[in-house]
Amino acid sequence: MTPEPLTFDALFSRYLQNLESLNYSRETLRTLEVYFNRFNEFLTESKITDIHTVTAAVLQDFQRWVFYQPTFKGTARTVASQNRVLSGIRNFFAFLTSEGYLAHNPAQGLRLSKEPDALPKNVLTPDEARKIIEAPDTHTLSGYRDRALLEVLYATGIRKAELRNLTVADVNLEEELLRVNRGKGKKDRVVPLSSIACQYLENYIKAIRPELLKSRETDKLFISTRGGLPLGVHGIKNIINRYVRRLNLKKHVTCHLWRHSCATHLLKNNANLRHVQEMLGHKSLATTERYLRVSIADLKEAHRKFHPREQQQRRKSAREDLP
Repeated sequence: MTPEPLTFDALFSRYLQNLESLNYSRETLRTLEVYFNRFNEFLTESKITDIHTVTAAVLQDFQRWVFYQPTFKGTARTVASQNRVLSGIRNFFAFLTSEGYLAHNPAQGLRLSKEPDALPKNVLTPDEARKIIEAPDTHTLSGYRDRALLEVLYATGIRKAELRNLTVADVNLEEELLRVNRGKGKKDRVVPLSSIACQYLENYIKAIRPELLKSRETDKLFISTRGGLPLGVHGIKNIINRYVRRLNLKKHVTCHLWRHSCATHLLKNNANLRHVQEMLGHKSLATTERYLRVSIADLKEAHRKFHPREQQQRRKSAREDLP
């Protein structure tokens, strides 16, 4: 008796189980589930129920379908967002082929769209970063915690999830180092801390954090003012927004913007590119190289100073050529 063909859901469950056995993070698996739900929606609309009827042409139709699908906020989906969905589905079909569920991989020739080579937007200036960091009232428990948190963000450029998962044991005040455990790709790394970040961290750990803990116990470094619970994603976001609003800055400041700003300011001050790559935990050097490109203001200033025609212009005024 021929066994019933496996459903799309069953095949995808096996794919996730395989990734889980390879130690992929829960966040990655949840993201892939979102991508698969989009694919499943397309298959339902297309009345496709058999995995063997998914051809290269069907996947190209799916690529066009994703292009026209808005985000959950109702905005146009970026090229990078489209490519992430397609890449996830392409890897799914590669798994099905390698495991023998399919004889041929219909996604093998699926090409991702070319992404625009854009710079991070709205990078903070050093002065803006300083003003935000110095905004908390350090005479209060929450203000001192916020100052320490902001100092760490700017000093290290770590990701929001990495900041949230920091423990007290990750801080090495003597060596001025911070251990980042299980960052993106589940990779550990050690990053340097500024001396001023260490000063605030030391006081926070010794004097402020015990007061915030109250009766609770946790090894997390940054905790809330309500019962000593570890700070969550929204807690960190709210801390940043509080001081941005207070200063009336017109930029949308996020944890990732601090990361962009840290990298940009380091490279602008001639830090080694590979050192910055290691510090940020970038897998590819090309990702870090984005920050090497100067702002238009820097470019205009360099043009004014060094272009031969600009130098000639300083010697001879255009007014002399007026009729």
